[in-house]
Amino acid sequence: MAPVTHRRRVKVLVALNACTIPCSFLFGGKLPERDRPDRERRSAKALAEATSSAERIAASAGAFNGTKPLLAGITAISAGAWALAFSVPRRDRPSSSSWSSARRETAGEAASEGLDGLDLRFQKTRLVTFAGMVLGYAVYYFTRLSFTYVGLAMRKDLGLSMVQLGTISSLFPLAYMNSKFLSGVLSDLLGSPVLIFSLGLMLTGVLNMAFAAVSTVPLFTAIWVLNGLFQGCGATPCNKMLVNWFPARSRGKWWSSWNASHNIGGFLIPLLAGGLAARFGWRYGMLGPGAIAVFAGLLALLTMKDSPEKAGLPSAEDWAAPRFESADEAPSSSAEPAMVEDSSEKVWASLLQNRFLWCMAAMHFFIYFIRQGVLNWAHFYIMDEFGVPALEATARVSGFELGGLLGCIVSGQVSDWLISRYPKRGAAGLRAQVMIAYSLLAAAAVFCLWVVPPLAVLQWLAMAAFGFAIYGPQTLITMTGVETVPRKAAATAGGLLAYPAQLGSMCAGLPFALLVQEYGWAGFFPSLIILSMVSAVVIIPGWNTPSYRQAHLAA
Repeated sequence: MAPVTHRRRVKVLVALNACTIPCSFLFGGKLPERDRPDRERRSAKALAEATSSAERIAASAGAFNGTKPLLAGITAISAGAWALAFSVPRRDRPSSSSWSSARRETAGEAASEGLDGLDLRFQKTRLVTFAGMVLGYAVYYFTRLSFTYVGLAMRKDLGLSMVQLGTISSLFPLAYMNSKFLSGVLSDLLGSPVLIFSLGLMLTGVLNMAFAAVSTVPLFTAIWVLNGLFQGCGATPCNKMLVNWFPARSRGKWWSSWNASHNIGGFLIPLLAGGLAARFGWRYGMLGPGAIAVFAGLLALLTMKDSPEKAGLPSAEDWAAPRFESADEAPSSSAEPAMVEDSSEKVWASLLQNRFLWCMAAMHFFIYFIRQGVLNWAHFYIMDEFGVPALEATARVSGFELGGLLGCIVSGQVSDWLISRYPKRGAAGLRAQVMIAYSLLAAAAVFCLWVVPPLAVLQWLAMAAFGFAIYGPQTLITMTGVETVPRKAAATAGGLLAYPAQLGSMCAGLPFALLVQEYGWAGFFPSLIILSMVSAVVIIPGWNTPSYRQAHLAA
């Protein structure tokens, strides 16, 4: 066998390092044309540096007695591995064609700041917008429930009767119901949910402060109706922003986290409005939430963004695709091409002909009907059946909100996991299956509340279980419905779905009162159990329904 000379060792090293250039394409995939020159220059530079190092290493190796082929081979492999490490594209950076096309759409600054800078800016902007949604909607609850917690102080200070207090708030639900729909339509038409969200928040703050400045029932009523008209500017613009900023495969956890703002606002407002009213008078109980709302609305207007595209960023789906690919969460769908919505598609036709949306509307009615029925009558049941004092009865039903907080978060996480686990199945159908399970759990929780011994801890746990079960579908219904319509109609769809929910709440009063009066609690609880099962049955037709994106990519 011919001896391995120094020159021959160098030739072997150069050949091995040259092989690393095609290896980089093998591991990194086909490079976009505009990225190819830079990558080739970097590969050539790495090759030159590797060759130089190889020559030095090989020369050192030749200093040993009778240069050994094994040592030369190890040297060659080491130098080749070094060059390969610097020539293979980094896998933690997005490289899919959809991401490249999205970057071309935002050419100017995206090309100059690079992928890492663009990624950081996307996440930062999205986080700021999401924080604005959570905190802003919690403040909406401040200005929505402030009157509830200053009413007793108003009655004492102004001498108002219970009938007068009821009159002030009687038209609020009707105004709020229509407001959610109108704000959704405006958000879609104007294309600026941040504007609707922030202006609505500031106006509800102004109206709370105006409420504190008057002293007659007609003015109280008029101002509170106006407050209801602007309260709807909170939820439906948030629906649109959540669709804009979060991809379908992880939207559940973000939507459910945003939904927790209901619980945050509902927990804090008694402390804020009630505390101010008790210490300084009822007018301060209205001024405090109002001032906070004006400030929060202004801050939201200055910091939140409508969508990634308006901020010069790729869409949420394009941004997320390579991340799901690298995490192996949805390998079959991670390389989906960017979807372009049909601009000629008629919004109202797509909404009214959407059978799945009608299923969601029916379920929304029953969920709120059941929810309000239990909240209105559970404490009366505990008081009448077991002779428990009013304050203690209220404490026993307080588990509802805590259970609801956990329920809304878990529902989003579970539905996201199912979509990641079964990417070929209909995403909307998978979320519907989670809702069916929650509805059956609600029936079980109502049954437990009916039959458990009258121990405080058991009744509290039964109410917590009911809150967990009812907040799951309450969270998922609107999100799943808007996922089956085009993005341009997301807020309008959310507004439409608000109608059956509010109707369910409004209808829960008199029918259940007549039922209890005629048949007692033995008629009340079986009715709730049956209604819970009906709420599950009405969405069975949507068991395998795809999302709008899935349906159009498959077409």
